[in-house]
Amino acid sequence: MNYEESIAYLEQAASFGIKPGLERIQAILAKLDHPETAYKVIHVTGTNGKGSVVAMISSVLENATLKIGRYVSPHLIDYTERIHVGGHDISKEDFAKAATVIREAAEACIAEGVEALTEFELLTAMAFWYFREQKVDYAVMEVGMGGLYDSTNVMVPVVSVITNVAMDHEKYLGKNLEEIAHQKAGIIKEGVPVVTAAQHVPLKQLKKEAHEKKARIYFYGRDFEIDSRSKYGPGQVVVVKRKDMPKELEKSLLFVPFVGAHQAVNAAVATMALSIIMKQDDRVNENDLREGLARATWKGRFEVHTIGGVPYVMDGAHNPAGAEALKEALEEQYPDKRRVLVFTSLEDKDTETVIQLLIRKGDVAFLCPAPTPRSRKPEDIAKMIDEQKIAAELHTETSVTDALEDASKAATDKDVVLICGSLYILGDAMKWIAEKESK
Repeated sequence: MNYEESIAYLEQAASFGIKPGLERIQAILAKLDHPETAYKVIHVTGTNGKGSVVAMISSVLENATLKIGRYVSPHLIDYTERIHVGGHDISKEDFAKAATVIREAAEACIAEGVEALTEFELLTAMAFWYFREQKVDYAVMEVGMGGLYDSTNVMVPVVSVITNVAMDHEKYLGKNLEEIAHQKAGIIKEGVPVVTAAQHVPLKQLKKEAHEKKARIYFYGRDFEIDSRSKYGPGQVVVVKRKDMPKELEKSLLFVPFVGAHQAVNAAVATMALSIIMKQDDRVNENDLREGLARATWKGRFEVHTIGGVPYVMDGAHNPAGAEALKEALEEQYPDKRRVLVFTSLEDKDTETVIQLLIRKGDVAFLCPAPTPRSRKPEDIAKMIDEQKIAAELHTETSVTDALEDASKAATDKDVVLICGSLYILGDAMKWIAEKESK
């Protein structure tokens, strides 16, 4: 298969409505002689922040001159973004090669009676196989959804990370925080340390399940915390405090190239996970932590571009917890600016709460569909805003690009353009911004 054929093959696979379980992914990995055992793995889940934590951990390990594989989802523009090795996305040629290998293994499994694999299972198998081919030292794997039945959950990592637990994907993960925490806790393995910033009810559930598996749990507020933080340039300076470290390393002064209190906590989570790795692997040290963290990049998470003197902020916030974090970051960075929003939301999201957090009286919102069948209609989003009696100026649009064009005409140097509500619109937004910046 070439790249285009491999994408067509993946997209014809079902994504939802399949019985949860690991049997399908385990069967295909057995056909491939278990590539997931060929390197060390850091496994990351959580309601929000897992992508940022994956990016931070990967950057630090790369700074230690280790070869690192990174697996994330979803992609913003190209499928190749999901599989990343040595600082670069997989090439389209290698992506097609991996897809061809996995297709042959999948067809052999199906011939033996295994149920057809989902798109995410196929992609996960491709990542595991490609990381072995590339002889990576570590793979940093982001869970797709939940943890317990996620197709990444087929290996034993050196550390498990659960960034936080909040309400999201209730249809698939559970109707309350305890049930969702149980799904996230599914990545905890027997005797493997786990790091989390979860609090309250979710933390209680995680502690219970870690105890059952004799896994040491490091949690925010006891084992590590933010001692102080302050805005600095395009990011913030954060002092992370850790227990169980030599006295001279109890506090680390770090530059975090992302804004907002939530990203400071994410950096603390990454730092704690890396501290555990440092005790196991002397190739990684505190200098790598400082330098690697400062060099971390992660697209679409409070990513700021300036066009015609107006800041454009792209953020993937799509649930209440993410919207709350985005709201706090906006109030910290742009307290006096009107918001000109390019906004969408998916049908399975708590859109009403996201609206309450991000759209204010006097703001302007250009409402557009996301390029997915799961998108809410702009007219339905406008109705939700009206029903909440938010005195904002509303416009419905037929595409992300049209919304951006109209938002750019409406915005002045007293405004901030905010592109948010779903990761699905960020790819189109990135293309539009790149075109404007090239002129």
